[in-house]
Amino acid sequence: MSFSSPGVLLLLILLPFFVWLGRPRSTQNQKRTWISLTLRLTILVLLILGLAGIQVIRSSDDMAVVFLIDASDSIEEEQAEQAEQFVRRSLESMRPTDQAAIVIFGSNALVERPMSRLSEMAPITSVPISLQTDIAEAIRLGLALFPAGNARRLVLLSDGLETTGNALNAAELAAAAGVPIDVIPLKKTLTSAEVFLTQVNTPSQVSQGELFNLEISAESTVDTVADVRVLSEGQLVYEESHPLRTGINNFVIQLRASDQQFARYIVQISPSEDKYHQNNQLASYTEIVGPPQILLIAGISDNAQEPELAFEHIAQLSSALEATGLNVVQITPDKLSSNLAELNNFDSIVMVNVNAKHLSNREMTSLQSYVRDLGGGLVSIGGPESYGMGGYFRTPLEETLPVDMQIMDQERFPSVSIVIVMDRSGSMAVEEGGLAKIQLASEGAVRVVELLNDFDTITIIPVDTEPDQLIGPVLASERETIVNQIRGIGAGGGGIFVRAGLQAAADALDQSPGNVNHIILLADGADSEQKEGVAELISGLVEEGATISTVSIGDGPDVQWLQQMAALGNGRFHFTDRAANLPQIFTQETTTIQRSYLVEEQFFPTLGNSSFARHHAIIRSLESQGITRVPSLDGYVGTSPKSNALVLLESHLGDPLLSAWEYGLGRSVAWTSDATGQWGSEWVNWDGFALFWSNVIRWSIQRSSGNFVETSVDYSEEEAKLTVEIRDEQNQYLNSYDMEAGIVSPEERSFTRDLIQTAPGKYETSFNPTEEGAYLIGISGESEDGQSAVAHTSGWILGYSPEYNQSQTDLAQLDKLSVVTGGRNLVVPEELDPAMVFDKGPLAAKARLPIWPWLVGLAVLLLPLDVAIRRLAITRQDLHGVWRLVLSKWQSPATAADQRSENIDRLFEAKQRATLPEKQKPVTSDPAPVTPSPEDGGQEMDQQNSINTGPTSGTNQPETSNDERTLASQLLEKKLRRQKNSSESSTED
Repeated sequence: MSFSSPGVLLLLILLPFFVWLGRPRSTQNQKRTWISLTLRLTILVLLILGLAGIQVIRSSDDMAVVFLIDASDSIEEEQAEQAEQFVRRSLESMRPTDQAAIVIFGSNALVERPMSRLSEMAPITSVPISLQTDIAEAIRLGLALFPAGNARRLVLLSDGLETTGNALNAAELAAAAGVPIDVIPLKKTLTSAEVFLTQVNTPSQVSQGELFNLEISAESTVDTVADVRVLSEGQLVYEESHPLRTGINNFVIQLRASDQQFARYIVQISPSEDKYHQNNQLASYTEIVGPPQILLIAGISDNAQEPELAFEHIAQLSSALEATGLNVVQITPDKLSSNLAELNNFDSIVMVNVNAKHLSNREMTSLQSYVRDLGGGLVSIGGPESYGMGGYFRTPLEETLPVDMQIMDQERFPSVSIVIVMDRSGSMAVEEGGLAKIQLASEGAVRVVELLNDFDTITIIPVDTEPDQLIGPVLASERETIVNQIRGIGAGGGGIFVRAGLQAAADALDQSPGNVNHIILLADGADSEQKEGVAELISGLVEEGATISTVSIGDGPDVQWLQQMAALGNGRFHFTDRAANLPQIFTQETTTIQRSYLVEEQFFPTLGNSSFARHHAIIRSLESQGITRVPSLDGYVGTSPKSNALVLLESHLGDPLLSAWEYGLGRSVAWTSDATGQWGSEWVNWDGFALFWSNVIRWSIQRSSGNFVETSVDYSEEEAKLTVEIRDEQNQYLNSYDMEAGIVSPEERSFTRDLIQTAPGKYETSFNPTEEGAYLIGISGESEDGQSAVAHTSGWILGYSPEYNQSQTDLAQLDKLSVVTGGRNLVVPEELDPAMVFDKGPLAAKARLPIWPWLVGLAVLLLPLDVAIRRLAITRQDLHGVWRLVLSKWQSPATAADQRSENIDRLFEAKQRATLPEKQKPVTSDPAPVTPSPEDGGQEMDQQNSINTGPTSGTNQPETSNDERTLASQLLEKKLRRQKNSSESSTED
């Protein structure tokens, strides 16, 4: 007998307490009390044994075996065939009472065959992930497959090369469950040569043009020759042949750092003899430092014929930055990369009047991660197509910048009535990036609703052959209801009837007049229907003060016509070949018609209200140069500052002009005016123009150049340990810093880790990488007093799986698994009798049968009996009554029928006597006839005789005994005696 949870048995020590608590407290009913207490204690003991998982150990002829077959990449084809053939032969030797299951495992474990008595094996079809070997998961899955009441055994067929998990811990679980693990080593043949790279190291940081060493370690099973190549950013920088000896080979390659960048050096080795190619490539990151490098993104307008013309508008800004020692790279939005490693080559990114519709959502998300996770800098410079006017609302750009795109002061806005005529033709059901065009258009309409003020009016008119599913006109204050309705709009069929949609829009504007009336017409650019009369309808709407903008998704025959209708309606035409841009286009239209977002009037910037504004590094640097006044500006885009942002300069209306904040590990700055001659003609010609922008951009650069930061990553057992060492310019360790690391995976999933100081100047943390490839690591820290900070970006590459750098079978690991569980270490499959697997042996002969369900069931059955003994008082008379009832049930049917007949006859007789006249009633004879005395008188005697004689007085009637007299006769007799006694009393008187 054994217990699965023996600790529960400690509850048995409470039994004496329950005996004391339930003992009889009076001399009455002691017997019942002791019986009830005994039942309660029995129920309690049964429940405790059940909770302890009581099991009966018995001999069993039933054997259950689970085969664990290694299918990772380290298993050669010949080994896999050996394992499959051995399992097949073992199943053929099964007895009828035996059962077997099969688990196939690599980095995960799959059930190839559930527990079954079949002696045949089907071809293996399960395909686990083969990049790792997780023996522990296979053991745990195998334990879960065993049925109860059987002798159990695990049979592991593997090379023992565990790359993930902890097999010894899993083996201890099997030993605790009494399940032995028999191991069958799958030995490698070693008939072919194998060469693999084991390590590639480069300095974490070098200066531009500096010579540095690239260290390479490779291992070979034979003496051979290999070609070694080194690539940097796709360019071949080194190629040479190297002889390799059997064992570990180390050699150093000297390279010169190229241009300033975050460089990745990829090392490839091509041996003359080799088996696996997966282990012939490794890489390492190096940061090549130099003067701060800035990426300048010049916004382009929809009407620009040549994107290069955009560079002319930022020429003065670019020249001013280069004059202050910054390296500037100019691009247009369509050239922006979404690759974080490429963005990380720059210390700060500056956007000048960039419209959000010219950036994909992935590109904006990459900019956000570049600042938040890698500690980069972002500076946004305004213009007529930036911020709210550029569709930044509800985008990653808005989350990253220190300002919100909405102006919270609603009193500055005119009331607006906006109508969206939305194409819901069949072509709008086409998906783009997993979402249908109609869904993206609906999301754009949702953002319009969220951007409008409560007193504005919105109408949504979906149109195919006719307007359908109209929403509104309704106040924007009912946002929740409107948004739910908009997201329920689906695509229809046919084409879009433009005139019907615009006529419905005109009717909606008549019902909801506002100070500003605007219509947005969305079509997919294909041939539209019912275009006759549209121009006249638009002209009429314009005469009434409305404006019409058009949006075309994709190229088509109607694009030019839609552009003409927008010009006729005094609106704007938007063309996009990506439906994902619709939300940005819709929000840009909304902010444009609200007019208050675009402030075009001359004003002088003033310091922000915060006391910290004057002491900020940007402002303090200007004052140190004797600059206390700044020139006037002619316009800006209205925004609202975020709660944690610092407003350094503001406009005459109190709107933020220059705002800054720290976002994640990086920093971002928002300048809501421009840096060109449109709004900043005075600033462009100002002597402090270059100094001002140099201060702004240098502040956004969080990465320090004065402090030395070195990072390293050590990877083992699925865990990467990140170590960071920081020193100052005098090579002194920096201690007690609040350090944090932002890590971006190859799939651009980001997470943060706090760094803990473990030694002077050394900080450490760990993480669990799950994806092969390059990890970007941003380091940020600040001293306790906040006076000093460090920032650094590095990278680490998780190379090929350890499956490919182990060439020998790990017999020692397999021995440990068998010894821990009391199993057997068997020889290679060809020399092993397959029937041994189902040999019970001394350990397998014992099987555990759980009996706790029976004990709990018995406790449930005893509970009502305990309640009955305590609540019911059964006397001896109750027992006699039950006994008589039982006896009556046992009597024969005939006897019972006779008794019933006799009783019925007596009842009928009594009834008959009761209904007869007094003179006709039969005389009931008494056991002792009453003889009247002479003193009674003749009258009483006559009366008595008349009562006791029947109609035929001369006839002798049979006498009736006392036992046969009826109840009626007895009552009559008592009545007569009372009358007689009464008469005698009156006579005496």
